[in-house]
Amino acid sequence: MLKIDQFADANKASVDTLFGLAGQALQGVEQLAALNLQAIKTSLAELAEGTQAALSAKSPAELVQLQIAALQAAPQKAVAYGRQVKEIVTAATAAQRTAVEGQVADVQAKFLDAVNSALKNAPGSENSMALVKSAVAAANNAYEGMNKASKQVSDAVDANVTKVTETAVKTSRNSLATIDA
Repeated sequence: MLKIDQFADANKASVDTLFGLAGQALQGVEQLAALNLQAIKTSLAELAEGTQAALSAKSPAELVQLQIAALQAAPQKAVAYGRQVKEIVTAATAAQRTAVEGQVADVQAKFLDAVNSALKNAPGSENSMALVKSAVAAANNAYEGMNKASKQVSDAVDANVTKVTETAVKTSRNSLATIDA
């Protein structure tokens, strides 16, 4: 027979996992916020420096060179920022995925133990237990398929973002080379 303590323990574990996942998500948001604040501070400092340099320019040609230099640096800065965002999101996603996978495995094991103990002395329980195990295996296979598909989509998005970024940097360099000529 299933006991109230088993349900209470399962619910407590679920709540603990939920708060753990929320904490991990919040940590990722904090890292993104810190990155964005640093990017803003850096941008403001560079703007102040660029403005001072522009005001100190002695000729229009010198001013154009300052603008070209700023434009040349922009794609690399954008790529660096994008990489940092990607690292933060990837780490947060991996931590979330690991926690969820662990929780799913634990819930399945506890569920099978509870069903096993409930059906232990029931007549014809072997067939019922085989049916339950089959259902759990099917659910596990479906979860693994979804998890694999999720990872493939994540990898494809990552590859596409990298490719688009590389193309944008290359196009920007080519455009600036044309301006220099």
